[in-house]
Amino acid sequence: MAVLLSTAGLISGSAVLATPAAAAGTECEPGDVKTSFDHHYVTTSKESVSSITLSNVSGSEAPTSVTAKTDGTATASVSGPVPFDEILAPLQAQVSADASARETWTESDAVKVTGPMPAGQSRVAEYGFTIVTFSGAQQTCQLDGQFGPQARFAGTAPTGTYVENYTLPYVP
Repeated sequence: MAVLLSTAGLISGSAVLATPAAAAGTECEPGDVKTSFDHHYVTTSKESVSSITLSNVSGSEAPTSVTAKTDGTATASVSGPVPFDEILAPLQAQVSADASARETWTESDAVKVTGPMPAGQSRVAEYGFTIVTFSGAQQTCQLDGQFGPQARFAGTAPTGTYVENYTLPYVP
């Protein structure tokens, strides 16, 4: 009888110590999506639409006025298996709140250069888009409550427009 109690004690002890697979901790709820970005690879750049240059070749100051009306569009792009619309909200939350799928310059956004121009000078106005370049990964929670394999992606998105004005010596 003592042997049977001892065996029963071992069996019940084993049952208490063992962790059933169903009770294992889960990382996520099935269907949840986790998107992360490689912040050390995020860069910002400028993409020019056009520029205008005014030069005063006379020997005295002269009034100037010119308007640039070149239209342009910057569109987001992504390479990899993750569509851009699935990463836009995380991109705005984690990388740049200004990121968008598309930015445009239209005739109503015309760039104007006016005012007196010193003799022998050129005035340049360059305009275009600011662009963020990024890379990252996305994972989807599986039915077992664990995140699945990473789907890597890389891409660019416009974050706004810019206008830069500067003056240079006129060089014929």
